[in-house]
Amino acid sequence: MLRGLYISGTGMLTQASRMNVLTNNIANAETSGYKSDELLTRSFADMMIERINDPGIVNVSKQVGPLNTGVHIDEIHTSLSEGPVEETGLSTDLAIEGDAFFTVRTPAGVMYTRAGNFKVDANGYLVTADGHAVLGENGPVRVGTADFSVDETGAVGAGGRRIDTLRMAAFADEGGLRKAGDSLFVNYANQQELRAEGYKVRQEYLENSNVDVVDEVVRMIEVQRAYETNQRIIQITDETFGRAVNDIGRL
Repeated sequence: MLRGLYISGTGMLTQASRMNVLTNNIANAETSGYKSDELLTRSFADMMIERINDPGIVNVSKQVGPLNTGVHIDEIHTSLSEGPVEETGLSTDLAIEGDAFFTVRTPAGVMYTRAGNFKVDANGYLVTADGHAVLGENGPVRVGTADFSVDETGAVGAGGRRIDTLRMAAFADEGGLRKAGDSLFVNYANQQELRAEGYKVRQEYLENSNVDVVDEVVRMIEVQRAYETNQRIIQITDETFGRAVNDIGRL
């Protein structure tokens, strides 16, 4: 019975963590460039039950089968699939079609994002919504106060001249990227940054999050039911323990 308590307890903790992930996905459903997360779990190493009272039959395995001892959180997987793109009419809004990331400079170092809801700061630099400098091949992109344009390759022009080209990054294994906030990614695996190919930059468009709200709500209902089931098992086990203790006390 103690094992049952442990299995149900770890199940409740896992479902609570999964609910937090789903809630965060829904909260960021309207966040530009946000990528949905999914909590992945693994079973604790299965234990093999042995036939203790084996009658001594020769060449018969004592293993009867696996005994699952609960689950634990393995990792939080981020889906990097593209979100829907919508037209905004704002020249500072940029969307990417294809496998590529904008490169930005933050106080913590260089990071990457798909969120193209940029703006121009007081010094004429193109920055993210949080004020991080958007990088071009020559450093931070300064567009000044004039109207600017960005073509499909990421080339930036203003005042009739070419200013720079956006530093569009790609990675051999996008699984090596880790979230740093809602829309930023850090090169956690320290991979070589590659020059992106086969992409298109669309000005006056914005990539929305890839969160499917309906799907997330359905998952939340499933998680809630699983949590309640584990909770009920713990209650029943506790009641069983209580009866056992009381019955033994009467002997």
